[in-house]
Amino acid sequence: MKFEFIYEPVPIIIIRDIFTKKENNEILSEAINNKNKFKHAVISIGEKPDFRSNKAAYYDEIYINDRSRSKLLNKIDTLFKDVSFQETLSSAPYPIHLFDKSNHHETQVSRYGDEGQFYKYHIDSSSNDERQVSMVYYFYKEPKKYKGGDIQFTNSPIQNGKPIDKNADIITLTPENNMAIIFGARTPHTVLPTTSPKTFNKGRFSMNCWIGKI
Repeated sequence: MKFEFIYEPVPIIIIRDIFTKKENNEILSEAINNKNKFKHAVISIGEKPDFRSNKAAYYDEIYINDRSRSKLLNKIDTLFKDVSFQETLSSAPYPIHLFDKSNHHETQVSRYGDEGQFYKYHIDSSSNDERQVSMVYYFYKEPKKYKGGDIQFTNSPIQNGKPIDKNADIITLTPENNMAIIFGARTPHTVLPTTSPKTFNKGRFSMNCWIGKI
């Protein structure tokens, strides 16, 4: 694992080569095999394609009876028990260090592509502590066939999917295969429009894992 740290405008941890190449390929194959489980993604008020237009598979539901059947869930569960990973997050700036007190995480996999799928500015949690830290893991078929799909963060408050402070800072990150980013679950962020061939396995895939306590 190769760590990189961003402190401004918001705390972000970037981890490259987080898994082995073999594991990365297995995670992609699993998502492709789950093609029929992907549904139109929803937000807290339900399906709203003018706000979030990608598709998602809810792995906690798919593997509810046996998490060990999922390569992705296995790798995440193992990673969260890794002492070096725990120490790094536990000593990171607020709120990432809240990982140290977590006892719960939930996982979904998103696919972006086709004719410009996106997700407007949002936060991952606003009402309780079940989502305190967010982790996004990127994986896709190489060579890359999609375009766009960058993730942007801002330190501005947001309304209706947009930053409202015109003087706020914005940082843009381009997803890389087998890369993860970790940030506070209440950090405003957006996924920029993503285009790809219609072929399912040529889209941009990401795992969204929300970490907190219940």
